[in-house]
Amino acid sequence: MEKYQVAVVRDNDIRAQVTKALELLGGMQRFVRPGQKVLMKPNLTGPASYEKGVTTNPFLLEALIELAWEAGASIIDVGDGTGSLHIGTYKVMERCGIQRVAEKTGAGIIDLNSGPTRLIPIANGRILEKVKINQACLEYDVIINIPVLKTHFITEVSLGMKNLKGCIPPSEKRRFHDVGVNQAVADLNRVFKTSLTVIDGTVASEGLGPKEGKPVGFGVVLAGENVLAADMAAAAIMGFDPKKIEHIKFAMEDGIGPDGMEKIEILGETIQAVKRNFQRAIPSMPSNGQAVIRNFQACSGCMGCAAITISRLEDMGFFAKDPRRKIEIVIGTKIPEDLFGDDLIFMGNCAGKQGKGRKFIQGCAPSALDAAHEILGYFQVEGLPDV
Repeated sequence: MEKYQVAVVRDNDIRAQVTKALELLGGMQRFVRPGQKVLMKPNLTGPASYEKGVTTNPFLLEALIELAWEAGASIIDVGDGTGSLHIGTYKVMERCGIQRVAEKTGAGIIDLNSGPTRLIPIANGRILEKVKINQACLEYDVIINIPVLKTHFITEVSLGMKNLKGCIPPSEKRRFHDVGVNQAVADLNRVFKTSLTVIDGTVASEGLGPKEGKPVGFGVVLAGENVLAADMAAAAIMGFDPKKIEHIKFAMEDGIGPDGMEKIEILGETIQAVKRNFQRAIPSMPSNGQAVIRNFQACSGCMGCAAITISRLEDMGFFAKDPRRKIEIVIGTKIPEDLFGDDLIFMGNCAGKQGKGRKFIQGCAPSALDAAHEILGYFQVEGLPDV
C-alpha cells in the first residue's frame, strides 16, 4: 500500500531544518522545476510577530524562497489575503517582516484580497456549489502552503487546509462562516490544490487562537505533498485525534488524502518524539448567564473577539465581583432593527451601523484587549488592568 509521506524535523537552525524536511521528501526540485512560477502562501492573520505564534516565521519563508530559486523557479511571489482588512495585506506583510524577506530574496508580493476572481464549481460539495478564488492563485505552476501550527476557537486547529482561506476574497471568507466554515474549508480543498505544505511549528500557538493564543517555542517543521496528510500529522503532534476535528474528518471522508493515520508514513522524527498536548481554544464563560453573545451572521474576527473578551473578563473576576453585572455582546451584519436593551454592547463596525447612539466598540475586528477595557469603562471599573 502506497503511503502519503510527511516529514517531521526538529532543529534550531531553520535553514537546515527546512532543507532536511524537503530532502526527506526528495528535495525542492521534486516540487519546483526550472522555469516554473511559484506562489508562497504564508499565514498572515494579522500584524503580529511570528514570535507570538500567529504568523509565518519570515526566516522559514526566506529559506523556502532561496530553495525554490535554487531549484530553478522563474518567478516567486509571496501572497496572502489577510483577515485584518482594516489594516490591509501589504501593511501586515510589512509589520510581520514578510516584505523585508521578499525584497531581500527578489520575490514579489501580492494581495490576494484584491483583484479578479474565478468562480470554481464544486461537484457534490458538502455545503458549497461554487467557490470564488483569487484569479492570480490559478496562474502559478506551484503553490507552497506555509501555515502556522496553532489552535483555533472555531475549527480547533488552524493548519494547511484552513490557511487556503487566504486565497479567497473577503466576501467568500465571510460566506464560509455564514454557511459553516468546517464544511466550506473541506469543499475548498477539494477543488483548490497546492503542491507542497510546510507547516511552521518553529513558534506555535495554543489556547484562544488564531490571534489571542499563547506562543509555544516548539521548534518543529512538518512538510508534505498532500495537505490533508500534513494536517493530520500536525494535529496528532498537537495531541488531537484528527478524526474528531470536523474539517479534517470531512476531508478524510471526501478522499482529499489519507482516510487514516495508518496511511501516512512519517519521515524524520516520530510523532511521539515531538508530541505535545496543546491547550484547546476554549473560552472561559460565566456560568450564571451574566454574559451572552448575540450573533447575527458575524465574521470569525468578531466572533473570536466577543468570545475572548468575555473570557478575559471572566478570568479577571469581573462577573464574580458583582452578580448584577450582565452584558450582551451583539455582533454581525443582519442585526434586527428592533433589537434593544440596556445590556447590549454592539461590537465591530458592521454591528455599529445598527448600534449608533448605544454602547459600541469599533474595529474590524476590534482587539479583545481593547474591547475588555471599553467594557470595564462602561461599568466604571477603575484601574483598567491589562486583562
